[in-house]
Amino acid sequence: MNLGILKITKNPHFEIIIGLVIMATGLIEAGDSIFADVTSGNVGARHGVILIGFAHAFQALPEVLGGVLVFSDGERREH
Repeated sequence: MNLGILKITKNPHFEIIIGLVIMATGLIEAGDSIFADVTSGNVGARHGVILIGFAHAFQALPEVLGGVLVFSDGERREH
């Protein structure tokens, strides 16, 4: 059971989805005033949540893109 949970949580597709969800919730919370807040120096936790979500999704991106390239290369070789 522990290996199954570890396998799911280390899956790059899972990580990118979680990152996008975190980023989206931060944008929903601060989206209306994000530029005004940053320029005025009124930066809060909601802005940090956006950055954490972006960093989490960005970290998983190389593995996801690598998988897509391997898949497309295999498809191309079949034809």
